Amino acid sequence: MTNTELPPSTGFEGRATLIDALRGLAALLVACHHIERYAPLNDAARPCLPTPLVVLFEHGWCGVQVFFVISGFVIAYSLRKIRVTPASLGNFALRRSIRLDPPYWTTIVVVLALHYLMQLHLAWKSPLDEPDPFEGPLTWRYIGLHLVYLQGIFGYENLSVGFWTLCIEVQFYLLYACGLGTAQSFRSPAARTPADAAPWALLTVFGPLAALSLFEWNRSAGGAPVYDNEMWIIRYFCMFFLGVVTWWTLDRRVPQVVFWICAVAFSVRIAQQVHLEGWQHNLTIGLSVALATALLIYTAGRLGRLGTCGNGRVLQYLGRISYSLYLIHFPVSHIVKWIGAKLCGESPPAIVAVGWLMLSLICSVLAAHVMYRCVEAPSVRLATRLKHG
Repeated sequence: MTNTELPPSTGFEGRATLIDALRGLAALLVACHHIERYAPLNDAARPCLPTPLVVLFEHGWCGVQVFFVISGFVIAYSLRKIRVTPASLGNFALRRSIRLDPPYWTTIVVVLALHYLMQLHLAWKSPLDEPDPFEGPLTWRYIGLHLVYLQGIFGYENLSVGFWTLCIEVQFYLLYACGLGTAQSFRSPAARTPADAAPWALLTVFGPLAALSLFEWNRSAGGAPVYDNEMWIIRYFCMFFLGVVTWWTLDRRVPQVVFWICAVAFSVRIAQQVHLEGWQHNLTIGLSVALATALLIYTAGRLGRLGTCGNGRVLQYLGRISYSLYLIHFPVSHIVKWIGAKLCGESPPAIVAVGWLMLSLICSVLAAHVMYRCVEAPSVRLATRLKHG
């Protein structure tokens, strides 16, 4: 989730400010969604919130779909010139680990500390009890699996809301890097470089996988997924792949028709889902947001505006702290709202409840700022040095 530098082939030189802005908005929407959705004070505040704002916050979870498309775009860009070898793959994995792990591990420490502190006062609810009551023991195995993003695969609940998406992202990073190395080993003699051949070879392998992800592994019945695969990349791979193809098309590695084939496939799947379960189904909304994100990035890229759209100071600031905000907002907002509930009661006047919700968001942004400056930014700098080294 770092700032993205793009080459002149996309029509400009400099940062992809649109990507950073989208990332910041997505993180903010997810934070607002969790603050408005989970107890305490959310029910008390709702009568004072405008209906459009409530609808927006209720669907703020769609920020995750934005993240998935962006991740596909950014990873395809980041590895565009790399010749995958055991050494380069190891360097990539190390840099990703240094980039992602410290803020994630810091959040785990914060969640566990709040859990034990709030247990000292039995009337205060631990952040582990949202959205569902925490029943399992906090074993070293449980915590250790979180440290390596494997908790979902081994059947454990996440220590904090939102952690599951990081597990999916890590699976995608490894899948794409390994697939890229395999594709490069089968490049045709006509390809001047491994990078020239890789997109076509990856299309051959990842295209069918993306189609299965979109049409088969994303099916639902009666509002519930047909497959219990939320902890695996296969369910969300189509969204990552859409971001990958968006980059390949803008970088002229594949024809524009490839992007439009993917867009049409998403449109067909969305229409199919609407026919089965209506526009309000979460799957319909999620796929629509993923498609809209890719179309926005593609259009801005074609117009040479990826480096100018969303260039406002607030949006760029949110983009910088987006990863920290995504991670830390839930435990921080949880403790602020519980303090508010203890001081004012769990059913105060609506305007008072709204004030506490706003304060919880402000505190979340401040905590994200501190974590970015103290943990994330140093990690980014170290990962960047390793890349150039």
